Amino acid sequence: MKDIPEAADLLATARESLLADLLPALPKERRYDGLMIANVIAIAARELRLGGAAAQNEAARLAFLLDEIAPSSAARTEAHSADLAALRRAVCTAIRAGRFDDSARAALAAAELLRTLAERVAISNPKALRPEPPAPDTVARRATPR
Repeated sequence: MKDIPEAADLLATARESLLADLLPALPKERRYDGLMIANVIAIAARELRLGGAAAQNEAARLAFLLDEIAPSSAARTEAHSADLAALRRAVCTAIRAGRFDDSARAALAAAELLRTLAERVAISNPKALRPEPPAPDTVARRATPR
């Protein structure tokens, strides 16, 4: 049994206390600051919970992309170093060099990079990934036969 709470749990508790107990007591002109701090705490908690897996997934995707364009080159050697910064540099270099210009490779790169982006946005701003419901007038227009 573990007696020490996880850092993400501690942050969640601090955020709940801020929102429930402290924010209502803040003067109106400081409410935005309190909400901003609560948002930063939520991002930090998600980073602690999801950031490691997101980084590992990104490294695997970038290594995969490099392997697709250069299965036996120095880029592959760099890809297998598992240093995320080096992998990012290698993919950027490959993109600038036109290694992903053909349509199949471009589609593959776009799909892999979008997956990475979605994982990062899930940490920094998960609401941005949720589709917004259509505006009420849009729904009414769709339902009305023409």
